[in-house]
Amino acid sequence: MLFRSASPTVRRRMLPWHVRSGLVIYILALLAAELGFLEKLTFLQAAGLGRYSSEALLVNFTALLVVLLGASVVLYVTAPMHNEQTHAYSAVHKP
Repeated sequence: MLFRSASPTVRRRMLPWHVRSGLVIYILALLAAELGFLEKLTFLQAAGLGRYSSEALLVNFTALLVVLLGASVVLYVTAPMHNEQTHAYSAVHKP
């Protein structure tokens, strides 16, 4: 995180905000990339490119691939974490 000199409790409390803000920035970057693909396709079609030409299909395929990659990253980040302690040894509690 940004402040290495902060106490561990402050860093622990700020971690969810750090993750959320990073996720928002990532989504905004994905949206900017998709707008770039749309702009490129619009300029190509204005220049006389066919709707189903190989260049148009390449741009559409690449944009779809970026959306799927972005969705998989967002789903991975927002998914609940697996508890790794289920297969570990635990302390024995005597009554």
